[in-house]
Amino acid sequence: MHIPRLFVAIILPALALVGAETPALLSGIGQSAAETPLAAGTEAALSAKTALGATSPKIVVVFASRKFLVPELIQGVAASFDKALIYGCEGYSPITAAGNFADQGHTITHGVAVMALGGSATVTVATDTVATGKDKARFTASGARLAKGLVRDPAAPGAIILSFGNQHVGDNQLLVDGLWPALGSQIHLLGVAAGGDAAKEIVRGEIVSGTNVALLIQGDFTVGTGLAGGNKEQTVAKATEALTAAQAGKADKPADLVLVFDCGGRRGTLVKAQQIAPEFAAIRSATGESPLFGFYGGGEIGMLDGKPTGVGYHVSAAALWNNVR
Repeated sequence: MHIPRLFVAIILPALALVGAETPALLSGIGQSAAETPLAAGTEAALSAKTALGATSPKIVVVFASRKFLVPELIQGVAASFDKALIYGCEGYSPITAAGNFADQGHTITHGVAVMALGGSATVTVATDTVATGKDKARFTASGARLAKGLVRDPAAPGAIILSFGNQHVGDNQLLVDGLWPALGSQIHLLGVAAGGDAAKEIVRGEIVSGTNVALLIQGDFTVGTGLAGGNKEQTVAKATEALTAAQAGKADKPADLVLVFDCGGRRGTLVKAQQIAPEFAAIRSATGESPLFGFYGGGEIGMLDGKPTGVGYHVSAAALWNNVR
C-alpha cells in the first residue's frame, strides 16, 4: 500500500456517541507478551476491545517491540478492530497498567500494547514521511507538513497532540519548530521517537518507515502535563516527578487517561541498576487506577513552561480528565 508523504484523516464522533452527556474520552487498553506476533496482537487487541465495551473506537494505537512489528501482529490486532484505524510504531517497550515488561530487560523481544480510544472527542490524524539524508531541516519541514493537517477547533475545551515516529532526540526539537508555530499555544504536544529513518511505524494498518504520525484529539476534557529527567541518579524519582506534575491540582480525582513517554536510555540505566520494576511501581503509585498507556522510545517531546520541547533522557506525561462523566 502506498502512503502519501502527507496523509490526513478526520475521524468524527460516531452518531451513537454524540450527545452532551457523552464523555469525550473512553479508552480500552490491552497488552501481551505472547511468544508470536500474531498471538500477541490478537490477545492485546481483544483485551482492549473488551475494556472499551460497546463504545466504537475512533483510533487504535499500537506500540510494539522492534522485531514484533510485522504484518502478523497487525493481522492479530485487525481481528478486533478495523485495519484502517490502526496506527503505531516500534521501540524499546510499551507501558500499560499491566506492566512495563520488566522481565525482558532493555530492548524487549516480544511485547505489544494496544489502546482503542472512543468517546465524543474528534480525532484528526496526519502522517508524513521524512525525506532521507543528512539535512536536519527535513525534520522541521516534516513538522510543518503535519501542521497543515491539524486544525485547532477553538470551541473545543481540550486539545492534545500525540505524536510518534521519526523524531529521534536531536531531531525532535526541529520537528517541534515546524509543527508548533502553526498550531498556537492552546494545544498540548507529547511525542516519542520510534527511531530514525529505518524505524517502523503503522499507518492505516500498513507498515511504513521513516514516518511521523500526529493524532490531534479535541473535545470536552482537561489536560495536565509533566516533563522531568536528565538526572541518572534520580531516574525513578523523575518518573514520579513528571506524573505528579501532570496531575497537579487534581490528585484526588483520578484521570480518565494517562499517557507516558519514557526514554529508552533511561530504561537501560534502570535495567543495569535493577530499578526497572521499581520504576513501574512508582508509575502505578502516581497514576492509581487510571488507564495508562505509553512507550519507551528514542527521544521525547513534552510541555515545558507552556511550550513543547524536544528532549532525551526524560519522561513526558499527560493526564486527561473528562469534563462530563
